[in-house]
Amino acid sequence: MSTTENTIKMTFGTQSGKEYNVSLKYADPALLDEGGAAKVAAAMDSMITDQPFETALVSKKAAKFIKKTETDIPLA
Repeated sequence: MSTTENTIKMTFGTQSGKEYNVSLKYADPALLDEGGAAKVAAAMDSMITDQPFETALVSKKAAKFIKKTETDIPLA
């Protein structure tokens, strides 16, 4: 049996010049379709505006869609 987990990883620039990563599980594969990049960018803009973390986010650096598949190996 195998299971697949989709995650979106967003990388921000911080006020101190470092990178800050936010990863969200259960990402919708539709984010890879047309218009998906705009949705991710809008979510990142919202986080920069709302500042929900202790670290001050100042810029969008990157975003990645990560698809991880785990498959059981049957042992005889």
